[in-house]
Amino acid sequence: MIKGVVLSILASCLFGLLYYYPVLLHPLSVVDIFCWRLLTSFPAIVVLIIAGKQWSAITALVRRIKEQPLLLLGLLFSSFLLTIQMMIFIWAPLNGHGLSASLGYFLLPLAMVISGQIVYKENLSFLQKIAVGLAVLGVAIEIYITGAFSWETVVIALGYPIYFIVRRKLQIDGISGTFSDFLFIFLGCIIYCALNYRLDKIISDLSHFHIYIPMLGIITAVAFAMYFVASRLLPMGLFGLMGYVEPVLLTLISIVFLHETVSLRHIVSYGFIWLSVCILALEGGIFVMRAITRKRI
Repeated sequence: MIKGVVLSILASCLFGLLYYYPVLLHPLSVVDIFCWRLLTSFPAIVVLIIAGKQWSAITALVRRIKEQPLLLLGLLFSSFLLTIQMMIFIWAPLNGHGLSASLGYFLLPLAMVISGQIVYKENLSFLQKIAVGLAVLGVAIEIYITGAFSWETVVIALGYPIYFIVRRKLQIDGISGTFSDFLFIFLGCIIYCALNYRLDKIISDLSHFHIYIPMLGIITAVAFAMYFVASRLLPMGLFGLMGYVEPVLLTLISIVFLHETVSLRHIVSYGFIWLSVCILALEGGIFVMRAITRKRI
C-alpha cells in the first residue's frame, strides 16, 4: 500500500510538471506542443507495455476489433474526447487560465458522482449529497457574480465523465484503452505534421528543444505507468482519494509559477466548491480507514 501511495503521488507530481511544461517550450504553439507530446509519448508507452509484458491486453483488443468492426468507431470517438482534454491541459497554463482548468479537475470527482447517479442509478450517500449541494451553490454564485462560468472548467468537469462513460460502454480500460487512445491521436498527429510542417521546422524544434521534447514523451509515459501500477496496488477508495493530489498541485503551480491570482469575487464561489471537495475527500478517508480496519480484523 505504501508503494502504491508513493507511486500515485509521484504520478501526480509528474502530471503537475507536464502542466508547467508548455512554458518551457515557448514559443511553440499549443498544437506544436500537443503533436510533440504525442509523437514522443506513444513510442515510450509501447516500450513500457512491452517491458511490463502487457502486450496480451493489446492483442485481445485487436481481436475484439476484428470481431466487432463498429468498436473502431467507438475507439476513435474516445480518442477525440481525450484529445480535447489534452489540448486544454496545454492551452490553459499558456493563456492565463491555469486556475480555471484546475477548478475543473477539482469539480471532476463531483461530476463523476453525479454522472454515476444519472447514468448508472447509483445512490448518493449523505456526505455526497452535501458535497453536491455545496458545489451547485458555488457554481450558482459564480454564474450570478460573473454572468458566466469558465468554459474550460465546464469542459474538463463534464468532458471527462463522458469520456469514462464511453470507455465503460466500450468495455475498455487500463493499458489497452490508453494504448488505443494514444495510437489514434499519434496517427492523427503524424498526418497533421506531414500536411502542415516543413522538414526545416521539425529540425529547428528538435535543435532548440533537444532535451525538452524527448523528455516530454518520457515524462508522460512514466506518469501513466506509475498511475496504472498504483491503481493495481491500492484499494479503490484510497486510489480515488489520491486523485485529489493532482488538482491541488495544478492550483499551486498556477499560483506560484504561473503567477495567477484568485480575485475576491471568486473566493466565495471557489470556497464552496473546494469545501465540497474536502467533504468528498473526508468520506473517501472514512471509507478507506474502515476497509483497512476490516482487513486487519
